[in-house]
Amino acid sequence: MDEAVSQGGEKDLAGVGQRLASYLVDAVVLSIIYIALIFLFGVQIEEEAIAGGDFSTAFSAVYILMAAIAIGYYTYFFGNGQTPGMKLVEIKLIRVDGVEPVGYKKGFFRWVGMEISGMIFLLGYLWILIDKNKQGWHDKIAGTYVVKA
Repeated sequence: MDEAVSQGGEKDLAGVGQRLASYLVDAVVLSIIYIALIFLFGVQIEEEAIAGGDFSTAFSAVYILMAAIAIGYYTYFFGNGQTPGMKLVEIKLIRVDGVEPVGYKKGFFRWVGMEISGMIFLLGYLWILIDKNKQGWHDKIAGTYVVKA
């Protein structure tokens, strides 16, 4: 797999700092969206609670919507090769065979991999520090590299 990318030039892997910075930017973007949703729906949930109704359904719907937004956000932007955070710090995704953009299927699998990477003490993310190709578990699952744009 590695050799396909290396043909015609060595891959210029992104550093851990760039990757962390891009992740934090994306977290801020999603947090702003989430805060807006909670503010918009929170008023309705609070009114429902004051009226003595069942607010747990509305509360659950907000969290389902937030999860759908995160899945859509990462699938779309990974599939196209760059999230807004990646664009800001000038890094991008490529497939291990060098093809870009990676496509929505790999984008979705990379999001799934991110969830797995964070499950056990963030070990899948920390893997980037020891892997020769700077791949976290999510990169290995999706078959991607993060390179300088």
